[in-house]
Amino acid sequence: MSWVCFTVILPFLILGSAVLSGHLTLGFLTRAGDSESGYKVESKLKKTGSNPEVITPNHTITIAVLTDISSTLYSTTGYENLAAARLAIEDINANKSFLPGYHFDMLFKDDGCDMEVGLKALTNAYDNDENKKINAVIGISCSVVCELAGYLCASDQWNIPVVSHSCSSDDLSKTDKYPTFARLSLSVFKYTNAIIAICKKFEWTKVGLMVNNIDWYVKTAGKMKELMTDQEKNGVYGIQVFLEKFYYDDEDEDGSIDENSDTYKLLVEQLNRMKQKVRVIIIVGYARDIIFVLKTAKKQGMNNGHFAFLTQEFIQADLKKDDKELIQSIQGVLDLEPLLNKSDHNYISFSERVRKIVDEKQYPKTGKDVANLIAAQMYDAVWLYAKSLKRAVDQNYGIDDGEWLVESMTGSKWDGMSGEIRIDEAGDRLGNVQIMNIQSGDFKQVGTWWMSKNKSLDLSVENIAWPGAPEEHPAACGRQYELCETYSDAVAKITLMALVCMAFLFGLLVRLYLYNRTNK
Repeated sequence: MSWVCFTVILPFLILGSAVLSGHLTLGFLTRAGDSESGYKVESKLKKTGSNPEVITPNHTITIAVLTDISSTLYSTTGYENLAAARLAIEDINANKSFLPGYHFDMLFKDDGCDMEVGLKALTNAYDNDENKKINAVIGISCSVVCELAGYLCASDQWNIPVVSHSCSSDDLSKTDKYPTFARLSLSVFKYTNAIIAICKKFEWTKVGLMVNNIDWYVKTAGKMKELMTDQEKNGVYGIQVFLEKFYYDDEDEDGSIDENSDTYKLLVEQLNRMKQKVRVIIIVGYARDIIFVLKTAKKQGMNNGHFAFLTQEFIQADLKKDDKELIQSIQGVLDLEPLLNKSDHNYISFSERVRKIVDEKQYPKTGKDVANLIAAQMYDAVWLYAKSLKRAVDQNYGIDDGEWLVESMTGSKWDGMSGEIRIDEAGDRLGNVQIMNIQSGDFKQVGTWWMSKNKSLDLSVENIAWPGAPEEHPAACGRQYELCETYSDAVAKITLMALVCMAFLFGLLVRLYLYNRTNK
């Protein structure tokens, strides 16, 4: 099914499936207004006395945990994310003073990072064989499924929180559309200011923006371009942006590239157009999309030391180090992700505990020394919901209003396993960004963009390995300044124009002279 069709039929697909299965009435909630203080939204509060379901001791809270364990790029890390969710629930239940009288349980479903698989996972979780009441949906690997969940869980019938550990669509920040949605991941758009700061550091005045032709990615890229171009709006630096929308074949899920396919040929044309304009390319898409572009760029000789590539959260992909073509294609990429100190004692302990559950459950292993960032965000996603639930219980409010629970998350702030956590009024995470450099298949931190320190950039330029291993960073205009007009170029053009004008005037005068002689 094409993404264009998906965009058109999404609301009808959700409504049809949910109504037929008895999960949904056709009324959707409208957000009454965001909290000013963060926690008190008086119009939405429910005392337990007026709540038809009075809470009793030993109340079970069941969360539906969704993550991808079946796609080719996320399946291994998906199992690690599942282990992290189990660990969070263990820790919550072990803390007897946190929510006394409450016990957390979970129901797992594979979302497949796919629209149809995700819809089935959501409806099967809600209408499960064990007749468990689902209090919240936690996780979800990809934005296409998060948007499905956002629609369903905001319905009058469901009205339960969705707290994602991974989804990055900027559209999910719309509280009028997704009033019960929050997330521990950064939206793609929130990386834009960090990208602008990097461009200013290297004096990159023009860049290419390659975006997967999925509706929400295209919309986000448009917003990124607008902010990057307008120096007055971003307050830092003005950048000329050339945007290209590429396609990805779902049939290439195994990572292979069919050079005879129309999508490959189109991408080659797009990259060749980029070559004529820029030396810095930002890739926006899923990990599989990024690999597709980078492998194709390598085949076009673009890892020759003249180009730089920037990505966002590419680190979460399952990268096979025995794939030499892949490792060579991604060498030197700058990848942006939420700031996390993986050498921290608490994170190392967290990783060990996650690996223990992976071993006990006999899940596939990632082969990495520490747990992935997304697993830490899954752990914190469970805790974010639990903290909002505790807030409702402590203030003697009902726990079944998903919209209120998400609104109450506004202003939440603590140091989680995935680093410093701050939740804004849209249910989005605000955070610092670490800049990673891919070197021989490993991600090495080379810098940090600090939102918490006046949006400042710390970058160890000397530690960056660029594609093709040049001695200096790629230049926006090319190393020979071939893509930009120099002062001497401008002088030459003006001189040439002056000579042309003089020749024209001289010719005109000669013709006038000859005309006068002929008519005497």
